[in-house]
Amino acid sequence: MSNQVSVDPKIESLTQAFIEIISETNGITLNDTLELMINAEAIRKDSYLSRQIHEFRGLISAFHTDQIGIETLLGHSVSNALFEFFRRFPLTYRDEHTHLTGALSAEFIYPRLKKLLDGPNRAIYEKKIVDIYGPSALPIRSMADVDRLLKLKDDERFSRYLSILMLPKLLMVDREAHVDAAYSMAKTLYTQYNVGFIRLKFSLSRATADEAEKVPGLDNLTEEDVVLGLYDGFMKFKKEYPRWNFTLSPSFRKESNFFDNVRFPSKKEHFLHQVNEILAMIDKYPFLADVMSEVDTVGNESDLFKKVHFLDMKLGFRKLQYRGFKIRSHHGEVWKTLRKGIQAVDNAMNIWRIDTLEHGLSLGINPNFYFHSLFQRVLKWNKRGEAIRPGTLEYNEVSEMDWQDHSTHVRDKLVAGTLLNEDEVRLFTKAKFHTAREVELYQHDVLNRMIDKGVSLVSLPSSNNKLSALFEDYKDHPFSWWEKKNVELGVGTDNYVTLNTNFIQELLILLFTDPFDLKITKLLMVATGETKRPFLSHYLWQMRKNQKMIR
Repeated sequence: MSNQVSVDPKIESLTQAFIEIISETNGITLNDTLELMINAEAIRKDSYLSRQIHEFRGLISAFHTDQIGIETLLGHSVSNALFEFFRRFPLTYRDEHTHLTGALSAEFIYPRLKKLLDGPNRAIYEKKIVDIYGPSALPIRSMADVDRLLKLKDDERFSRYLSILMLPKLLMVDREAHVDAAYSMAKTLYTQYNVGFIRLKFSLSRATADEAEKVPGLDNLTEEDVVLGLYDGFMKFKKEYPRWNFTLSPSFRKESNFFDNVRFPSKKEHFLHQVNEILAMIDKYPFLADVMSEVDTVGNESDLFKKVHFLDMKLGFRKLQYRGFKIRSHHGEVWKTLRKGIQAVDNAMNIWRIDTLEHGLSLGINPNFYFHSLFQRVLKWNKRGEAIRPGTLEYNEVSEMDWQDHSTHVRDKLVAGTLLNEDEVRLFTKAKFHTAREVELYQHDVLNRMIDKGVSLVSLPSSNNKLSALFEDYKDHPFSWWEKKNVELGVGTDNYVTLNTNFIQELLILLFTDPFDLKITKLLMVATGETKRPFLSHYLWQMRKNQKMIR
């Protein structure tokens, strides 16, 4: 365990019970584990333990029949005990996907932001804050005020999420800020959540033609300042805790307007410049080659799915690949239509030759369920005489369904909110059915090629649920389906502060969403990167042994 933490005695008794049963059963499914605990004599004799296990097992059933939300499960004492179990596991975890700006806490940001707001450029920073967060964001007088701005609200989605990351960006304007940020992040992850490896996503250059994204004070920040600052901060922590390790993953916004339009005539030219800067840094500082051997792409991909959308960065990626770099890409996260979301992943594999897919949700959505749910929503609106609002997911999908020449009038009536007759509803059903079938075939073709090519996939359950709104509940997340398909998986938190989560909570979410088939040992293997089951079993028994020694 990375750090000693005081635990409520009742939670401790539950934690010890979990350590004992999980070690003795070699990490079977959560449902089977709970059943065995209920039948264990020691637990039956302890009224508190018995009551908590019975209650939690009932809540698991209620969650899977849509009677309660996952928040109820995460707030239960059994969940707290499972959190402790995962926190104490002797092997550390690998957070395969964390962004710099979304992993900085209010505790880190507030004192540094206060200096800016008390300084000579106060008006500039206040205007930027008001532009992004609204007039109610000011004044900022405490960490609580900062924390309120950092957290994504329940009704906010992807586009808002990208903009509210501005607050930490205001601070990251020199090398020292990057040193402090990396050290702070490493300390929090290692001591609180047993994370011993981080794959950090960060912007090498934050120059942009988008006025809303421009940050005061960036003029003197170089690519070297960013990379060496993060490296020094992580290495400073590694000297204190040698088990800590990291990978720096420079990330580039995919959108066409994200480039330095003052210094470069096009995105392609600016991207090639950044690629050359990365390679020059590796040559100048050879020690970076051990921790910076990959790049990533980020941003809103809704409009980026055609082959032409991938050409600006193709040459730069090829140059990096010839120097041994791997390419990771955020794709299949959001889309205008599901088919285009799959197409984006397809082109990322074929044109950029990616090694890892981040998010990949378009390859996990069940097309038949997805389209029939949409069909039900649209038909309900139609019966009320409601038009489909342009720009919505429903509008995009209905507009691009497999309408035959004889049924396009049905599409037009749906869009206009004109009531369909019985025959027209049947035509809508057929268009929906054939569209879902074609998309399903395309999806499985791309997924199977991804598996054949050995392209790994990083799963981010909270991020996908909170940002995309493309599936109704956490339990609809495709992690377990991917695991059954033998996809090479990793787990990440994305922007865990912004999304109000942490790595262990992500593991609990995955466990609770599939308590009947997902084995605890398998989840530990994915989370730690350890592939040898007997070795993992050894550590489970080591936990049990250590627990008995403490007693």
